[in-house]
Amino acid sequence: MSIKKSGGVRALLASALAVTACALAPLAAEAADVTVRVEGRSGTLLASSRVTIGNGTGTARTWNGVGSLPTRCADDTVYQATELALSGNWDRNPYTTTLAGESHTWSPNEEYWILYHENNYADWGACDLHLSDGDTVLWQAGKSGVSPDYIPDSIPIFLERVTPASGAVRPSGSLTVRLTAYRPTDIFGTPDPSIPGHWIIPPSPATNPAGYTVAIGGATATTNSSGQATVTVPATAGTYPVQASVPGSSSNWSRSIPLSICVSRSSC
Repeated sequence: MSIKKSGGVRALLASALAVTACALAPLAAEAADVTVRVEGRSGTLLASSRVTIGNGTGTARTWNGVGSLPTRCADDTVYQATELALSGNWDRNPYTTTLAGESHTWSPNEEYWILYHENNYADWGACDLHLSDGDTVLWQAGKSGVSPDYIPDSIPIFLERVTPASGAVRPSGSLTVRLTAYRPTDIFGTPDPSIPGHWIIPPSPATNPAGYTVAIGGATATTNSSGQATVTVPATAGTYPVQASVPGSSSNWSRSIPLSICVSRSSC
């Protein structure tokens, strides 16, 4: 299958627009605080990290102020946020193939770094996606989905507590969580009438899918048709992470941000 028929085509085309996109964006009033996360094939490469980017009036700078970046991008873009969050540990290319030492170069397995902005499949590339205060960016390793929509299995997922809704969970007690996933319905989009060469991709709907593994300590459970799973927490008091994923999957490398759970008969 040609890359021009794949889920990676929009990112590739967006990178080609990077050199001119800076002129298309409105200028922000002030610098913005944004959050960047990087999920690799087998583990988290960068936990959610908050960085302060520019306001779009300047050019992206190196994370330590030494030297210059190889591509001229505005200082309020994903390009700038990634540079700061990873302290320069990436390939610094608008069409990104390496982040935190992990590479996905499309060939031969149709793997690529999927860019999600506010849980949606990004319709701009790293150099031309301008951010606002509070925005979230997820770089998710993934594979192109199957024909005809090529929608990847690796998507943003999140856990929330159901019962108990807050507070400590008693040792060996039960914890119920709900998984929310944001799976794109279309990654090609429709032509933007105002910007030639740009496609508008629809927002991803929130769903509560079955089949994800929720793990805490050595215990696991699988989400049901309502996206819920009930796990038994450890018998020893302490603070534990609970996380959802699909262990061993060859195509779904989604991973939720860990929830911190207090296991105690009183409080942590």
